[in-house]
Amino acid sequence: MDMFSYQRFANNKPKLLIAVILTVVGSLSIPVLMPHIYHGSHIYHLLLHTSGIILSVFLAILSVNAYYKMRTKKMIITTIAFMIFTCAELVQLMDATQTHVYNILESPSEISHLMMLGMIGLLALAIFRRD
Repeated sequence: MDMFSYQRFANNKPKLLIAVILTVVGSLSIPVLMPHIYHGSHIYHLLLHTSGIILSVFLAILSVNAYYKMRTKKMIITTIAFMIFTCAELVQLMDATQTHVYNILESPSEISHLMMLGMIGLLALAIFRRD
């Protein structure tokens, strides 16, 4: 795969998002998600973190590509921020596998998780929009 075809793939955001979704879900499904599939609402909590990982990895890849186009220090900082968010979501996902009882809309920590997912989702939506 030469650089031109990679760049064409990286510029096609829907295909890139699908590739990230398949990669993240494929790598997390057997070791993390499948053992908890029948634990009631616990799987929803794990999927909440998984979707945060998907969006943050997607945004990190886009910011790396933007850095190579613009070569600004702001894009490096943005890339690092999205990578830190990805690592934080991975740590929270691994921690969430230890507890099996979650009340999605009753716990303040669950509400904050939903708010962080909303924040990263809005950032991804802003990138997809064409003004």
